[in-house]
Amino acid sequence: MDRTGQRWCGGICGIALLIGGGINLPFGNYTPAEAAPPQSSHKGAPDAGDPPLFTGWPETPPAAVLVLSGQMYGYLQPCGCSRPQLGGLERRAQFVAYLRNKGWPVIGVDVGDLPPVAGVVREQQLWKYAIAMQALREMGYVAIGAGKAEFTQGLYALLDQYAAIQERPPFLLAGNVLGKLGAQLTPRTEAFPGPGSRPMVGLLELPRVGSLTIGIAGVVGPSVQKEITSSNARTLIGFAPEKEALAEAVVELKKQQTPPAFNVLLYQGTEEEAQAVARQWPQFPIILCRSTDVLPPEKPREITHPDGSRTFIIHTGWKGQYVGVLAAFARKTGGWDFRYQRVPLTERWNTPGSEEAARQANPILRLLDTYSEQVRRRNYLAQFPEHVHPVTAKDPKQKPAFTGSEACRSCHAAEYEVWKQSRHSHAYETLEHHARRPAGRQYDGECAVCHTVGLGYRTGFRNEQSTPHLKHVGCESCHGPGSAHVADPKNSLYLSLQSPWRTDPADRLPDLAVIQRLASLTPQERSKVPLSTAHQRALAAVSNMCMNCHDADNDPHFDLLTYWPKIIHPSKK
Repeated sequence: MDRTGQRWCGGICGIALLIGGGINLPFGNYTPAEAAPPQSSHKGAPDAGDPPLFTGWPETPPAAVLVLSGQMYGYLQPCGCSRPQLGGLERRAQFVAYLRNKGWPVIGVDVGDLPPVAGVVREQQLWKYAIAMQALREMGYVAIGAGKAEFTQGLYALLDQYAAIQERPPFLLAGNVLGKLGAQLTPRTEAFPGPGSRPMVGLLELPRVGSLTIGIAGVVGPSVQKEITSSNARTLIGFAPEKEALAEAVVELKKQQTPPAFNVLLYQGTEEEAQAVARQWPQFPIILCRSTDVLPPEKPREITHPDGSRTFIIHTGWKGQYVGVLAAFARKTGGWDFRYQRVPLTERWNTPGSEEAARQANPILRLLDTYSEQVRRRNYLAQFPEHVHPVTAKDPKQKPAFTGSEACRSCHAAEYEVWKQSRHSHAYETLEHHARRPAGRQYDGECAVCHTVGLGYRTGFRNEQSTPHLKHVGCESCHGPGSAHVADPKNSLYLSLQSPWRTDPADRLPDLAVIQRLASLTPQERSKVPLSTAHQRALAAVSNMCMNCHDADNDPHFDLLTYWPKIIHPSKK
């Protein structure tokens, strides 16, 4: 669903009306289970390849369970273009409901980077952030960190979408963030005043989980501070040294009349930085930090302290494809036995039943419907910028424009018929008729960009009414705008422009027989097949072009060598 990012116009009143009717939890020592989705009928039946859950864990129920996540980067839901795909807030909610149905006391915490780092239509990005925060609240999340994505999108603008409306979890924790006006730094509590008794950016949260109180702190590490201050982030932000915030957090935790059972640190920094923090601050036996890869490690990194105690450093990957489950079991001798499992959010966690029944059972699906409907009503599609296509830029005199695939038919009848029989020629129908959770994705530029011709470029797709000839994935999706070539088919310049992937006139894809042979081989075997430099360049360039849409998220099975024979269209007139 999420391929690019977006822009904000400040529609805070509309957002408040739309999401303000959710579950309101009291501030302070609340029980997040009150925010759980209704009892799920999902039994957690595994799909093929799903790992068994909680193997070897004690049979006694845990005293507290934390669902750990982070770096969602705006991925609310899998696009559904292919299977299998991981992640999505719907599945996460189902999984959290499954844990609660076991009778376990559960809360959620997130390291941050909830919105995309960059984007196209910022207003849509901020609306997406409001929906994501509401979804986490519905699941019983209590705290979320602040990463580069939050600061790049504009921390004040994001806070206006959620925290400024009402004081409610999940609370944003970034204890060493400061306000900045020119060269003047201002304390966090003054820079981010909230609508209630606490600032919108906090240092600590002390939620109740079952019968326990858990201490949760959040800070931004040096590497992320550097990324933020060196970027063109929309921010008036400074930072205090992390050690000052951590020292303050430790003091505040010790002051509590009921000491937390254990403490968790939401650390916006690398695993290496987290290791240094763990050694200096053993008061935080659980540190959730940033990932450097989509796929998180199966097990936490353990740091053993001189007294024999341990700190677990955890990260959960990107785009919400995985969550971590940390359970605390009480030892008879005192202290806690922590168990951890990485859980992929596969189709196993889709909400069962009909579309209507699923929406009744899972409030996140209703939130996603709200998101999609507002994308349509606010017409974010019209806000997609119109850049100059590289083909157009190479011929500023003629300014080649998009014409639609029908314009190619008279000269390229055989190629046209191959296209017409392919799934590319029906790509827009997938958004119109098959997208369900949520529907209406043809109005979302993040989806439509890969189901139309030229969205985001001048003369490209704008909407179904004004540019119906540019629906679906057409000839010009790969060959670029072709009006100049249509007007003058014999012109060698215009002809060359129709192969924008070609860096040398000699570049050609291998013959079909070679491609089919390569497709039958393993990657290791393929590397041993001799190919000309021109063939290698062409394969790499065309594959990279296709992967603008057939990427690892939207088409995990993509392989040019197996896909190309399905749409091969040699030039025949």
